[in-house]
Amino acid sequence: MVARRKRFVTRILSVPEAIQRYCIDFNAGRFYEAHEHLEEVWQFERGPVRDCYKGLIQAAAAGVHLQRGGYGGARRLLRTAAAYIEPYSPGPVMGLAIEELAGWLADASATLERLGPEGIGQFPLDERPRLAADLEGLRRDAVRWRAWGFDADGSPLPMEVMLPG
Repeated sequence: MVARRKRFVTRILSVPEAIQRYCIDFNAGRFYEAHEHLEEVWQFERGPVRDCYKGLIQAAAAGVHLQRGGYGGARRLLRTAAAYIEPYSPGPVMGLAIEELAGWLADASATLERLGPEGIGQFPLDERPRLAADLEGLRRDAVRWRAWGFDADGSPLPMEVMLPG
């Protein structure tokens, strides 16, 4: 048997575009897709905003578990997402007003506990906050956090990345 070589593809990644797509898909209830938009940004970010991205990814992943009725995964991810996002609240951070999201994560965790595994189908997922990316705020935050994918003035850079494909 011949071992398959891992193939890589080169993509151009724009952090503002990834954040905007995250918001659109999170708001539409496409949580898996939302988390995918920020996954690559999180993997390349090495600065202090990295944990905020991780919290946003986990918030979307919690939505996936809530939709599928996965009590244990939803419970764990709501808690860890809240823990990652809380230090950045009240925000904004990377153009996102995350205070409402941080509050929702804490409330959602308590609601899920109250409902228990048998009641997960009644979880009010439609009550999640709706997110919007403020692109001018994103530019300021990119400078403040010295974020990956931006120049020193906060202008987004098209980042060429190699990913498994």
